[in-house]
Amino acid sequence: MRALRKFFPYLSDAMATKHDYSEKQYLGYNRFGIIRRSVIALFCLAVYFLSEVDDQMKETFLLLAIVILVLSIASLLIQHLETRLDESTLTLIGPMTFKKVELDLEGIKYVEVKPYSKFLLNRPMFNLHKNNTQRFFTYGNWCVEFETKDGQVVRLGTQRPNGLKEILSKFVKSD
Repeated sequence: MRALRKFFPYLSDAMATKHDYSEKQYLGYNRFGIIRRSVIALFCLAVYFLSEVDDQMKETFLLLAIVILVLSIASLLIQHLETRLDESTLTLIGPMTFKKVELDLEGIKYVEVKPYSKFLLNRPMFNLHKNNTQRFFTYGNWCVEFETKDGQVVRLGTQRPNGLKEILSKFVKSD
């Protein structure tokens, strides 16, 4: 088991334990991806039903639409981000590479719930460093933003922002 943990850090004895906070986000639920895949599939179906091209070309567009819809359904099962909180460590397990980012929550400076972005469509991201902010996002509209004792601002997209904020508020350093 130890040899496997070297290559797959998500495998652990702790999988059977209960975490203080746990959330899994799946890639297929991202609005940006859903709209893009739906438009392409609808275009293929429109070409199939409305065009007067030869039968082989129509069948190709039908097959392409079916493949896109099947892949869309399959993407609902692909985990993009797992958030775990154990005692004072926030662990974020990333997409398909199973990278782990661990953040020490002792002495965080502030915690607040904010809209993730002013844009309607946002791409999923894991551990993106931009404008002195570390970002983690799969889908939704809200995030929890906090600053660690090292001065690193973390913006974490979540489906339960108020619950995560309540838990993280316990670690805010009081002056």
